[in-house]
Amino acid sequence: MTDELHKQDLEKFLAEKQLNDHWKKWVRTNLDAGCDKNGMFRIMIDEGFSYEVAKAALNFEPAIPVDQIINPLKRYKDARMRETASPFIPNAVRQNVEGFELYMLDDFLNEAECDALRRKVQREAPSTGIALKDENDPSFCTRNHDLGGIKDTLFQDVDRRICSVLGLSPKHAEPLQAQFYEAGQTFYPKRDFFEADDLIEKGGALGQRSYSFVIYLEETSVGGGLSFPEVDHSVPVKRGRAVIWNNLFPDGTVNDKAVHLCRPVEKGCGLILKKIFRTENGLPVFKRLDKENVPNYTTIGFERDRLPKPLLDKIMAFYRKNFHAQVPETVAERFIKNAKTDTAKSSLIQLPKSLEKEIQACLKPVLEIWSGLKLEPTFVYGIRVYHHGTALKVHRDRNGTHIIGVIINIDQEVTDPWPLRIEDNYYRKHDIFLEPGDVIYYEATRLAHGRPQPFNGKLYTNIFSHFKIADKS
Repeated sequence: MTDELHKQDLEKFLAEKQLNDHWKKWVRTNLDAGCDKNGMFRIMIDEGFSYEVAKAALNFEPAIPVDQIINPLKRYKDARMRETASPFIPNAVRQNVEGFELYMLDDFLNEAECDALRRKVQREAPSTGIALKDENDPSFCTRNHDLGGIKDTLFQDVDRRICSVLGLSPKHAEPLQAQFYEAGQTFYPKRDFFEADDLIEKGGALGQRSYSFVIYLEETSVGGGLSFPEVDHSVPVKRGRAVIWNNLFPDGTVNDKAVHLCRPVEKGCGLILKKIFRTENGLPVFKRLDKENVPNYTTIGFERDRLPKPLLDKIMAFYRKNFHAQVPETVAERFIKNAKTDTAKSSLIQLPKSLEKEIQACLKPVLEIWSGLKLEPTFVYGIRVYHHGTALKVHRDRNGTHIIGVIINIDQEVTDPWPLRIEDNYYRKHDIFLEPGDVIYYEATRLAHGRPQPFNGKLYTNIFSHFKIADKS
């Protein structure tokens, strides 16, 4: 679409965004209360009013120059681009509800994580709790606990994973909370976003609320679970399941369909974790790298296996015969570090083309079954020999040619076991210890992986092989 057509659409968009009775009342109420006009002006801009409309409504000259306000045309273009898009959330299923962005993500937390979190919340959170009650309705009662101030590695890691899986900046988020619901308890229908009257008081520097992320920690026997009455949709309780929704429309205005409530717990005790994200210039703040937007093709993202013995024996025979033919490696130099500058970081033993093709032919059908993709081999990097003190930077591999990767462990002489660090598609970190003949299949572009701990030993040798998605013909 040309800029001229964008301008025509923008003019129509801004013409529709005029002061209705609700906003006129908001302006009068906040001016009578002595609220800062510059703050009110910024809110009106964030809510989609043009510079001139906001200026006229407040009848003053803003201290914020027009060139420091996000360009309305750019904002409109961004909103148009986002109308048919939504954040990529690995393994999440978008719910079939019209006009409302709602997702269900099963197994975000596993059973062990749910157990550990429940124990920690029950032990450490009571001092941070606030009981919410309604004397006229005894069924309305919850206990809210702010976990942000608790220095606990598990709480902090779950907080990190929530931000990463949704791709939103932790700098634009509220602290993690825990909420309890006992038998017969619920909460009234509510909206997480701030109403216009509350935005100045509660929005602050972080602005409006955008995405909400809720995790069920406890499997209630009967009842519980979030319900969204405006779209007639409920998400049943399942331990470890996350429920995610956007409180805003793509242009940053609030979505009344985001009203939600907790179905009464009939039996058992409900426990959830909740995190809410905020906006900047009226829109969510995404921080995800391009490589993280590559689709996931498996649930976890990696799998451990063994190389067939005949092929392993052939590789080992070549390795022993050519061990002294290794040369310093330069291809992966920017990823491989060693604190000792006079020490070789890694060496390479080049494989013959015939053996490379045999490795690829062995791996390809297994990887196609594992990933569900038709694949083409791209690279085999020979036998890499890591030396004492070396670390491999955590990274994601090249897009296109390195969608699926394989690591084959060949040999090792270690003082301390040397783990492969890899994040799965739920952004859970794993330390994996390989033995000679072990193989790891992994989604190499999507998943962060490396060996950040310096190697303590004499040598550690791997073969790396990569595959791309086969061209459609």
